[in-house]
Amino acid sequence: MKKTTTFLFVAIIFFSLTEAKAQFVYTTVGAGYGFSLAPMAISANYSPTNVEGVSSSFGKGILPNIGLGYSINEHLSTEINFNYLLGSKVSFSDSYNTNTPKETEILKGRMLRIIPAIKMSAGEKIQPYARIGLSIGVMNRLYDERTHYTSLWPSGYDTYHEISVFKGGTSIGFMGAIGADYHLSDNFLIYAEVGTISQSWAPKKMLKTTYEVNGVDKLATLDKRDKETDFVDSYNPAASIPTTQPNKSLKIYLPYSSWGINIGVRINFGKKKE
Repeated sequence: MKKTTTFLFVAIIFFSLTEAKAQFVYTTVGAGYGFSLAPMAISANYSPTNVEGVSSSFGKGILPNIGLGYSINEHLSTEINFNYLLGSKVSFSDSYNTNTPKETEILKGRMLRIIPAIKMSAGEKIQPYARIGLSIGVMNRLYDERTHYTSLWPSGYDTYHEISVFKGGTSIGFMGAIGADYHLSDNFLIYAEVGTISQSWAPKKMLKTTYEVNGVDKLATLDKRDKETDFVDSYNPAASIPTTQPNKSLKIYLPYSSWGINIGVRINFGKKKE
């Protein structure tokens, strides 16, 4: 890791000291898809005959993105990119109780990423490049939708439908990508790249937004302690929490890492023909 960091630092210094004859501003618009990277155990699918673990990362999903860059010279650029994660569903079920329908739970993540990066490139008409930077996650959300049942004696069941939102806090991770720009003209290019994002997120709060019993809204009947949870580093389990205060739970870290592909267009502004 130390050798790699030293190499990148030397490369950046070298490229930045070359003749600055290609200074201009550009913008990019693209979209991609992230696949699960470094998945963690989320839950399991339960049945009377089998239990199957479910592992995933909430970072998988569609990634529309826009960016703004500044070309320092023909080899080195600085960028600020924005992508919004539309996370794919992570689902699991429980059919262990044969007296009720199958219970289901669906999780999906959202995250706005601000990505300052350095881009190093070579070539002319086709320009391979490498891009490294930080991934700063804001407006983070995890939606948890659950349907479960309670058996009634001697027959029947109650149906509960709940939606909770995990939110709050920022996340800082790292990103890296390799790809290539293809010049259709001096100022219009298309690009394609493969990249990774290494990131996790610790929400500050969980808020229950839907609570229905047999199709009837019962959210107003819940105390604040039952509707809200604050995630903290430590708490006293013996302390009594008033019904007018949020519940407390230990901080959790949710996986948001991914690897994927990204394609799009780039438009140069102010670039002079050589």
